Amino acid sequence: MNPCEDCPIEDKLYECCGRHPETGAVSKLTLDDGRVVNACPHLSPNGTCLIYESRPYGCRMYFCDRYILQTKIGQGYELFLSEWGLDEGGYD
Repeated sequence: MNPCEDCPIEDKLYECCGRHPETGAVSKLTLDDGRVVNACPHLSPNGTCLIYESRPYGCRMYFCDRYILQTKIGQGYELFLSEWGLDEGGYD
């Protein structure tokens, strides 16, 4: 499962989907609860990417801390474990 699917839209707007990663473009987005926010033009009101399969390189290469920890990928996860003095079994 992709951790992005369960990420709250507020986190997405702050972390990764607040603007288009290559052009900086934003558009007004009316969320499901009626709030209007600035967001990437390809973000849907329920927080899914409308062009996920063909998303830009910047989106494909971006991994937030939550994604790294949930998928246990890359040096970010290893750094987290070492900084907090945990071993592989110490964080789930």
